[in-house]
Amino acid sequence: MGALLAAAAAYAAGPLTNFNVVLLQPSSVLEARVTDVDAMADYVKAVEAASREAVVASGARQSVGGFIVVAVKPGLKSNVWLDFDTLTDLEMQKQIVARVRAIKPFEATQGPVVFALKVATWDGRQSRRSAPLPPEWKNATQGQPPVEIGDLVERVWQD
Repeated sequence: MGALLAAAAAYAAGPLTNFNVVLLQPSSVLEARVTDVDAMADYVKAVEAASREAVVASGARQSVGGFIVVAVKPGLKSNVWLDFDTLTDLEMQKQIVARVRAIKPFEATQGPVVFALKVATWDGRQSRRSAPLPPEWKNATQGQPPVEIGDLVERVWQD
């Protein structure tokens, strides 16, 4: 019986699956704005860990796929937007945003660095979309000509 429970636990869904990191800017922009690639990699790992902890802390067991979108600006400032495929638990949203914002970001130069974690909670399905479009971004671009992602982030950023 103990072996059966251990086997079942090994296959139980975790709170957060990170399918990949989606870089939302051209490599030339990232190379100019990211001065320490290792620091950025450590930050991405910390964002993933904080998001996992947030899902657990929320108490929600909702299975959903989508994106956790993060921007880092010069001056060690960061912001986060969520773009899930379906409506998500409000407490889970609050926990993810608060915990990711609490992480000290890497140093960006010459403008914002924008990326997303493509994730699912509690064994949810991976989003079929290749890139995020958080509601705040969608609202800011309706009826507008296309804009560079860094400029869009500056437009919707709220401290």
